[in-house]
Amino acid sequence: MCRDIDHGGRRCPAATPEGRRQHRAAQRRDAAAGQVESFIGATPFRPESGELMRMSSRPSYYDTDEWIEFDDTLHAAAERRGVDIVESSTADGLWEGDTEPAGAYIVRADSFEDIKGWAAEIAGRYDQDSVMAGFYDPNGPDTVHTFTVDQADTRELLDALGEVGVPGGRGYDGKLEIATGADSPLTPDAQRALAIRFGEPTVARAHVEFVEKDDSYIAHQPIREIQMLRQNYAAAHGFPVRQRMPHLTAADDIAAARAYAAAPHEPRHPRVARSYRAFRQHVAAQWDMLTAAGYRFEPWDGDQEQPYADSAAMIADLREHRHLYYYRTEVSQSTEGALPPDHPMARAITVTMPDGSQRPMIANDVFRAVHDAIAHSEGHQFGPHGEKRAWWAHRSSLPRDARLALWCETRAQNCWTNAGPHMTTTGEGGTSHLLQRGDDGWLPVSQRPYAAQKCVNVHPSLL
Repeated sequence: MCRDIDHGGRRCPAATPEGRRQHRAAQRRDAAAGQVESFIGATPFRPESGELMRMSSRPSYYDTDEWIEFDDTLHAAAERRGVDIVESSTADGLWEGDTEPAGAYIVRADSFEDIKGWAAEIAGRYDQDSVMAGFYDPNGPDTVHTFTVDQADTRELLDALGEVGVPGGRGYDGKLEIATGADSPLTPDAQRALAIRFGEPTVARAHVEFVEKDDSYIAHQPIREIQMLRQNYAAAHGFPVRQRMPHLTAADDIAAARAYAAAPHEPRHPRVARSYRAFRQHVAAQWDMLTAAGYRFEPWDGDQEQPYADSAAMIADLREHRHLYYYRTEVSQSTEGALPPDHPMARAITVTMPDGSQRPMIANDVFRAVHDAIAHSEGHQFGPHGEKRAWWAHRSSLPRDARLALWCETRAQNCWTNAGPHMTTTGEGGTSHLLQRGDDGWLPVSQRPYAAQKCVNVHPSLL
């Protein structure tokens, strides 16, 4: 048996870097094999919203801001719940003669309870009575019938269901899916009539639940007062009105990570220096604005690395106590991604304390506190998806000159950590894509390396 590494175990093959890599890969494969894979059906509108349903029947609906916001929210909630969205498709939700916008998702998680928690949060957020969640199970009490419908349009599917007395289903990717419970199976006559029209279905046993809504989404509801402070700050400085965040894909994240990795650290570059000057000025003013509104920032001196268990705990502290801990630069200098001495955020800036006195502080400390308060208070968690949305939220309260600095300090570093070379692989045709849970080399968020803190000059299209 190999001895512990601290007592000479480095000679053990399992203790070598390659041995540890293989061991981690085996653990990930075992974890993925033990996960539950589930199918989900969700929609952003209540079935009673007749006017919205008529609008949403247009194929172009899925390009609208409303659908993009819905899809982003689903991904953010999934990230919080430890749910991986493996596949997603737009779908026609079919119910009692009407159609509504819907998404068909394949997801994985450690347990079906995790998936149900996610479904309940989404149902509550969008005021749905329930969201369908299920998984295939040879011994399951329920049944999923899948018909190949080729080019049949939504009206034809609704008519077909109405003629056989089936209240609902969903159509996507050339399929009509009907999930039925043990207490309300698809009758032989209905199945025969649909088979005559569309051909024999694929029939699979399953476990299907309609998960009722809960109020767990409230923990990540925006803090309205801080939103208003941010909006007023932007208006007072004449900044452009905030636009909806573009739908940034994994390919966009990989491109941002590569651009940041390839660019040199250039603190003296005129464009970089100008951006950081504007950035420090406005971050200091935003600290003063939040302090004047009664919010207090306190350095974290605890033993663990983070002062909050999760983003919900941080938001609750801000919402209920108008208080926020920030993690000091001084403490993090011994970790990966330490701040270089010549970095513009290593400089001191002057800010106002709650008692009205003024004090010099490291700009990086001020930014960490302000960014969490002004951006993450919108409900954005600390994971890859939430950090992306927090970057966009803070961007709207800064001038154009400061966007390069903000990009370096937020989006670029987060993209490198979550979409850098350690989290990507090359597929057929040389296309890079993100590793998924269960893939060889995939790392959980807690094990991903930090990006180097540097200030770089990149193309404005990334900002």
